[in-house]
Amino acid sequence: MLNIGDTVKVHYTGKFLNGKVFDSTVSTGEPIMFTLGDDMMIPGFEKAVMEMSENDIVTVTIPAKDAYGEYDEELLMEVNRQEVFGDKEIKKGDTIQAPTDEGVMVLKVHKIKGDTVILDANSDLAGKDLIFEIELLEVRKGAGIEEAKDEFDLDAFNDEFGGGDDGFNIDDSVDINSL
Repeated sequence: MLNIGDTVKVHYTGKFLNGKVFDSTVSTGEPIMFTLGDDMMIPGFEKAVMEMSENDIVTVTIPAKDAYGEYDEELLMEVNRQEVFGDKEIKKGDTIQAPTDEGVMVLKVHKIKGDTVILDANSDLAGKDLIFEIELLEVRKGAGIEEAKDEFDLDAFNDEFGGGDDGFNIDDSVDINSL
């Protein structure tokens, strides 16, 4: 059994319920590596990997709610065609990228009604149950936690929270019997 913070390398093939492949690391020959718990993968995929052992191969069906979520009508938004697209020719299915606080959001042209365009922020895979064939190639136990520890700046922490020469240090030892 794996834990949050373990780094894993996997090959996978993602399919729709009808068997059509939508993504595969096997076809590219490039497995992916990620740290469990870092939210890089969909929840159902991570859960399946956490129950595997190195060299296991499993096939799992992941319901939409544990994949890319249910299709959400609230992620449809009406915009003024001229304000967003100017004179650019657009058609249903075209995509644009919009900056957000978290990065970039891809919006798809869902419908065009005169001067109004309805954009859809749902993933193309939203609302779909998916099948994944997963092969766990490698496990580095706790590697993600160790990498996080390596990135932690103890001096900056002590400076920020009163540590150092005139305060406590997070790495100071305290004998509880001496208190």
